[in-house]
Amino acid sequence: MLGIFKKKATESSNLSNFVHNAKSREKKRVYARVIDGAIAEQNAVVERQKKAANS
Repeated sequence: MLGIFKKKATESSNLSNFVHNAKSREKKRVYARVIDGAIAEQNAVVERQKKAANS
């Protein structure tokens, strides 16, 4: 009966390998790039909405 609760073995993804194995400096660099990209995308959405509201 306990056999039905066993976790299946899964393969590691590139993301999980990065999170577990990358050095702190490398993680910070990547996270900063991701955050900068997200901010840029959010600003673009806000600008599009402002233009649409003024039309």
